[in-house]
Amino acid sequence: MTIGQKLAAYRKLAGLTQQQLGDQLNISAQAVSKWENDQAQPDLGTMRILAGLYKVSVDDLLDPDSVPHIPAEEPASEESAATAATMPIGFCKQCGIAVTEENLGATEPVIICKKCKKAAEEAAERAEKRAKEEAARKAAHQKQERRARKERYKNRLLISLTVAGIVATVFLIIMIIGMTAYFNAGMVVFTLIGTYMVFAFVSCLFYDCFVQEVVVDWFGKSVQLPGLIFTFDLDGCLWLIGMKILFWLIGLLFGIVTGIIGITLGLICAPFVFPYVMSKLKDAIRNEKKCDLIDDCV
Repeated sequence: MTIGQKLAAYRKLAGLTQQQLGDQLNISAQAVSKWENDQAQPDLGTMRILAGLYKVSVDDLLDPDSVPHIPAEEPASEESAATAATMPIGFCKQCGIAVTEENLGATEPVIICKKCKKAAEEAAERAEKRAKEEAARKAAHQKQERRARKERYKNRLLISLTVAGIVATVFLIIMIIGMTAYFNAGMVVFTLIGTYMVFAFVSCLFYDCFVQEVVVDWFGKSVQLPGLIFTFDLDGCLWLIGMKILFWLIGLLFGIVTGIIGITLGLICAPFVFPYVMSKLKDAIRNEKKCDLIDDCV
């Protein structure tokens, strides 16, 4: 028999309610309820006072083997127990009804009735369930995004390698045709190296890497043309048209030259950039993560 159970039994034998006992001890009925529900224990001084009220020894209250003697006929105790069960401990902080021992749900951190406690537990379960469902949906959405991104990367890789393979094959065929008239070991080496350079260069153009930046940057260069002063007559208009055409041709020639420079730099850098690009893209596909080489997929 626990200490709380014995305290409740001795109180009922004494014909006291929790509220009446609390009044005698200058404590709340809630504190008495905690003792009797083994949620707390009175200190030694209070134990001595209780022993005096119940006319037993402190050892009787603390000894787990000691059992209170309950008389065979005790209508008063039963009446006291019924009265204690209906005595309000406090008021529910949720719905405001009076809370007794019969409908007590919890006392910590505040007093609430059984109905409100059950409602709170059900609400917590629903919230936890919704959180798990939301986490599962989010995880599924992220997984779907990773798979879609992986497929886009694979498609980009397939297209880049296919186009690069076609261009490199055309270059190789042209070089082989050229070697039929002039064949030596140097031409063979140049053809093999050139084929790889062309393949790597075309592949890198599909990705946001150094080779693409060099080619786009040099192709985008233009010459700054000076302002033109002319007379507003036939000869002046013809001279203006002629100068415009001339400057357009100069700009076009400059753009072609800078474009050739950009392609040349790209061809030189492509053999070194290509392995890095393929390694990074392969890692992105394998681990289903984002790759900054494909700007439309980031």
